[in-house]
Amino acid sequence: MYRIFFAFFGIAAIIYILIKVKKNKFSESRSIFWVLGGIAIFLLSIFPKTIDKISAILGINHPPSLLFLLASIFIIYSVFKLEEEITLTKEQLKDLAHKNAILENKLIEGSENRQKRPDKDTLAK
Repeated sequence: MYRIFFAFFGIAAIIYILIKVKKNKFSESRSIFWVLGGIAIFLLSIFPKTIDKISAILGINHPPSLLFLLASIFIIYSVFKLEEEITLTKEQLKDLAHKNAILENKLIEGSENRQKRPDKDTLAK
């Protein structure tokens, strides 16, 4: 029964991510990571002995420990990538704020110069 639940969960996760990508609510590069996770959940629910075999090859005595290890690595990697994106976005925001301030100063200086120059009508008189 749990196999059916996790197989359904894996398929639902894949469909959900693909819908979010289609609506431009999720980046394509990040979606590959999550779709692979959904595929892994689906495959492990269909072939649960795979974890036992991989655990034996790696020398892990308790197969569910491998699942927790993989999930921990998945989460740490995801947090690292998000932190990287946040840092990049902050730098871009700072650059845009600087460019905006420069353009505002040029606009103010331009309007002050126009006010200081005499009009053509006043020069003609």
